[in-house]
Amino acid sequence: MKNTLTTLLFFFSLSFIIAQESNFFSVKVVDSVSFEPISFATIRINNTNRGLIADEEGNFRLPQEHLTQNDTLIISSIGFKTNYVSIETLDKASLNILKIAAKVEVLETVTITKSRVKKEASGVLIAEQIITNAIKNIKIHYPKEPFSYLAYYRDYQVFENEYFNLNEGLLEVFDAGFSTHSFLNKENKTALYSYILNKGFEQNSKFSIPYDNKKSKYIENAELPPIGGNELSILQMHDPIRNYEMKNLAFIYNWEADFIKNHDFELVGTTFLNDRPIYEISIKKKVPKNTSINTRFLYVKGNMKFEDNFRAEGTIYISKGNFAIHKIVYAVYEGDSKNSTYAINLEYVPKNNRMYLNYLSFNNTFKVKDDNSFTTTSLNLNDLLDVVYVSFNNPINESTLKKNNFKLYYANVELPIKAVELVEGKANQIKIHIKENTFKKFEMNASSKVDFETKNVLDTSNRTLGQLLFLDVNQFREIFVQEVFPNKKPSKNLEYIDKLSPLSKAHLNKNDAVSKYWLNTPLKTTKN
Repeated sequence: MKNTLTTLLFFFSLSFIIAQESNFFSVKVVDSVSFEPISFATIRINNTNRGLIADEEGNFRLPQEHLTQNDTLIISSIGFKTNYVSIETLDKASLNILKIAAKVEVLETVTITKSRVKKEASGVLIAEQIITNAIKNIKIHYPKEPFSYLAYYRDYQVFENEYFNLNEGLLEVFDAGFSTHSFLNKENKTALYSYILNKGFEQNSKFSIPYDNKKSKYIENAELPPIGGNELSILQMHDPIRNYEMKNLAFIYNWEADFIKNHDFELVGTTFLNDRPIYEISIKKKVPKNTSINTRFLYVKGNMKFEDNFRAEGTIYISKGNFAIHKIVYAVYEGDSKNSTYAINLEYVPKNNRMYLNYLSFNNTFKVKDDNSFTTTSLNLNDLLDVVYVSFNNPINESTLKKNNFKLYYANVELPIKAVELVEGKANQIKIHIKENTFKKFEMNASSKVDFETKNVLDTSNRTLGQLLFLDVNQFREIFVQEVFPNKKPSKNLEYIDKLSPLSKAHLNKNDAVSKYWLNTPLKTTKN
């Protein structure tokens, strides 16, 4: 959406619908040229180790109580110049728009020697070499020692661009180091300090029900790993860097064995994080030879089944100096669909010569039964009139009330239907007239069990009777780090969450030091 600044500011004022709290600054980070939001920009408070991450729309909140007029915000994002903003310039009463400028470098010229002429284009060749080095160096750049980070966590669903069932809280993740299993190691645990279901956002209980294999809620042609766990555990298991030695996201799988084999790469150019040059490399899942993207050939990899018509694409950002992986944006789509089956966006940042998580966002599309599906609600017999009354949840399309569209069976014998009509004054109830004396012939009464079949019967919205409809909903899980603590181990004074139980059942720990951190609640009830 590229409009003038005036139009954009007017749009912001209309969509800024969450009541503003007087003790918070509300801020949005945008590109200084296009005014597009900067997703997941990093905001640090000068002279502290604390900070936060803007959300996907560039929005964030700042508590005034822990800031002074002398404080400065340091705003950074890969591909942009770092910006410094004084707290005293922020307006307490309105949404503050902060601009940062792009910083990119033209792709350098690569000389191709004779020995490389028969290989792929230079950019592809160099990209593979960079990624190979990055994979080899994962063990070097990420912490082997214990550490913790305090973070803002949230999970929610999005339907038709609106947030539903927003759960959010503050937690501290303790990690024994990248050489340990993130889920199974007992020293890898999480303490919960606050957790709420935010009632300022829409609620829908159907979106939160468990997956049940296509009855009411399921993921199309995919499945979550069978390791179990709550939404936080699922999120943590889908960090491909932290879990680099395990089978992970589909098509990334194992970094060393599968990632390069399953993808094509292209060196897009060099960008920057602060003044650190970063390689930007595009990722695309390879299409099997002699097949097209639309070929629906089912194959099995490990314990997961996928079809070749899935495509995957994204971008990986790797440090030009030491080949540390900074950021991964990756999504899988089925066929030509624009809605991803799942997508991940994560970033690691350097601290004390190690790379630590900055943010992690993982979402998947699921299908949930639409309550508006056209269904039968009751079937009653009147043995005195030889009539069967059938009720529905929706008004019926009267033009489809043809007797050939209905069949009734008793004891596996088809009953002869004379006519079908609406019950007078009831748009969602019909009566089916059976040939006279049929009930008497079969010794049927009002409690007899009758089987009911239909074809081509529609409601007034042209939904087919008996055909279940499903809504496409996105499930999001996100964690935004506010402070990292190298060399910190779990405390015996804390209680830790059960990785297999919902966070709503976890113990909330009291810790006065946590008061300087905050919930970065979305500024709007809608996305985009």
